[in-house]
Formats: sequence, structure tokens, C-alpha cells
Amino acid sequence: MRNVTRVRRARVFAAVALTTGALLLSTGATATPAGSVARPAEISPDQQQAILAETNSVRQQAGEPPLTWDGGLAAEAQAWADDPASTAGGQLKHAPLGSAAENMSGYPPDQATGDWAGEKSAYDADPNHDYRSNPTGYGAWGHYYNIIDARWHKMGCGAKSGVPIQGAGWVVVCRYGS
Repeated sequence: MRNVTRVRRARVFAAVALTTGALLLSTGATATPAGSVARPAEISPDQQQAILAETNSVRQQAGEPPLTWDGGLAAEAQAWADDPASTAGGQLKHAPLGSAAENMSGYPPDQATGDWAGEKSAYDADPNHDYRSNPTGYGAWGHYYNIIDARWHKMGCGAKSGVPIQGAGWVVVCRYGS
């Protein structure tokens, strides 16, 4: 009889833990190490949709198909935005990436995409769009290039405010993947 009671308690505990985790994720909270306090992501669902819509508008103007929002990329971007290494020394620092691209901004989420899209004129003026052989050009138009790159089919973003860096005190990270 004791074993049956223990099993029931374990099942109830597991159900409560799963429900709590699902509720936490549905509020946009980020995962944190044990002992620290979880805090919500600083990009709301409305901001996610606005960023995605603005990005897709830029892509449409460039003749590229729309991206979809990806929760996994958003979680990675949020984790990097929350990581002190992303703003070490008061500068934005890109994460080491494998098969994805990353844009970062020191401005709020509602300004970041427009800032990156503003590099279009530098992109249009440069005939060499190969980021590998033209790192100087890529430095001038790379954010725009990441937005319109045909290799990418999905994106996700994260943000953190109150960061002591140049700009408006934000770190916004958007990741693009296939």
C-alpha cells in the first residue's frame, strides 16, 4: 500500500512540475540555472510579430520569401542577450555560431530591424556581396545581408534592457537559420 501511495505522490508531483513549467514557458520566461530567478523575455509576442513582419517586408522588397518565427532560435537569442559575455567591455559581442547568422543592436526591439535594414544603401552601392571575400563591405551592410540571405527560412530574437553599452541601453539579438 505504501508503494502505491508513493507512486501516486510521484505522479502528482510530476504533473504539478510539468504544469508549472508549461505555464512558465507560456509567459515567455527564460530558463535559468538552479537557484537563480527566472525572468520573462523582454520581447513580447506582439514585438515578435512586429519584428517578423518588418523583417519579411524587407525580404519581400529584396525578392526573398518570408521567414517564420522559431522558438528555438528565439530561446538561443534570449540566452545570449542575457549572457554578460554578449556585452563584455561595454561592446556588443557576437556569439560563436555554427550554421546560423546573428544580428545585434543596442537599440530597443522596435528599432533594431529598421536600423539593420538601413544598411541597404551600402549593400546596393557595393557590387561584391560575398561576405567571405569582402569583410570590409560586410561590416557596412552585413546586418541587411543577414536579413535578406536566401539561405535562411526562420528567425528568432531575444532582448535585454538596462545594459551599459553604447546606444539605448539594450541588447537585441536576432538569429536566422535554415
